[in-house]
Amino acid sequence: QASCRSRNRTGSSVSKSTNLHPAGGRRDPAADERSTRGAGRSTESETSPTSQFSNVKGLLWKRLRERKGRGVPKAETPVVTVLDGERVPSWNGSRESLLPPHSAAELDLTGDNVIVRPVHGSIVGEKFCFQIITGEGSRSFGCTSLAERDRWIENLRRTVQPNKDNCERLELALSLWVYEARDLPPRRRLRCHLHLDGTLFARTTAKVAGPDGELFWGELFQLAALPSARALTLALCRDDHPGQPVASITVPLAELAAARQPLERWYPLSGPGGGERMPSVRVRGRYREVRVLPIVRYKELAEFITFHYRELCARLEPTIAVRHKEELAGALVRVLQSTGKAKSFLIDLGVAELDRFDDREALIFRENTLATKAIDE
Repeated sequence: QASCRSRNRTGSSVSKSTNLHPAGGRRDPAADERSTRGAGRSTESETSPTSQFSNVKGLLWKRLRERKGRGVPKAETPVVTVLDGERVPSWNGSRESLLPPHSAAELDLTGDNVIVRPVHGSIVGEKFCFQIITGEGSRSFGCTSLAERDRWIENLRRTVQPNKDNCERLELALSLWVYEARDLPPRRRLRCHLHLDGTLFARTTAKVAGPDGELFWGELFQLAALPSARALTLALCRDDHPGQPVASITVPLAELAAARQPLERWYPLSGPGGGERMPSVRVRGRYREVRVLPIVRYKELAEFITFHYRELCARLEPTIAVRHKEELAGALVRVLQSTGKAKSFLIDLGVAELDRFDDREALIFRENTLATKAIDE
């Protein structure tokens, strides 16, 4: 099994064969000059997520002021939207990015056993990393933002499997909240390790259990693009002896996949020592198996959503629960982003929200509506 412990880092230069960019809207003049002299890098398209969503709320408030006759609004500074957990890049661009020039070019991405997947920051000590696993071993790379990492993963996967969109596939993902533990050895510095079929995928921060044996983490793990697995193992480990679990429990992933909503419960842990009161950990998780059909099968659905999203949202808004609104809004944003209509969709929903609240401006974007959930997404 491949391990993430040894990482070969590369510089931040970009090879001539790639047109990827560091994430973020700001540009480095020196970098632009260098790119002009060398192989030119294509600019971001106007339909990129940053350009589509950077100032949607500003446009909505501008329309509201114009409609209420408050005069011509002043020019507003564009708001740069940063995804949850991202760092805003520096003026020097992707200085910490591991955009692989020679090392990635040397990797053999042919064959059926090549895996490109994200790596959780708790394993490698940095955020926004991904890993390439081949028959010869594995190599990890880091990026400056979540968007940059996802771009690299998507392009590398398309290099490995050019016909990806025309094949049926299974997408596996695990969302897990690790809340707290009780009846632990007091004053011990402990972590909770997450294993899938024996392979370590993530771990909590190390914290000291209180004198009463209680410990709170409250950490969320979003693990996507997972390999096929059958069981999740939660293991409590001492920070100074990570290879020797204090206690552990194995949960079948089928149990987390069967529930329509995230399953939350206390899991009693079993350990080698065996005492009167064994430790237990409280987690809340959901395992999803999504079967993705060839892209041609979604053509009619995408066309219907693109041209009829107003009527669709108007009919569904009063009839579905809040948790379903969040899922629906996220799906609509992603579909309409791919068809170039995401910005129009958000503005139309926002204007409808303004009309609905009329003069009650304090409630705008503060209720659980499709508009609010879509803008959040």
